Amino acid sequence: MIEFLSGAIMMGFTIAGLFFLRFYVRTRDSLFAIFAIAFALLSIERWMLFLTHYRQDESNAMIYLIRAFAFLLITFGVVQKNRGKARVSAN
Repeated sequence: MIEFLSGAIMMGFTIAGLFFLRFYVRTRDSLFAIFAIAFALLSIERWMLFLTHYRQDESNAMIYLIRAFAFLLITFGVVQKNRGKARVSAN
């Protein structure tokens, strides 16, 4: 059951990444590109967890760094987008 749910989550991340990639191609907004990359990384992280069969040892710490980097990318994208709007409205 865990493998099935992990696959469903991975599929959701992949679909979300493809949607953001499509929006990026339409608008050329960097926020969508950053979100597409972040969701691709989250999908890869799920795949790597599946390949290691959810071993609970220290080697999985590197896999979780991928998740942390993806969340940092999302945070960076949102902050960058909001700072850009603040500059435009302030001028």
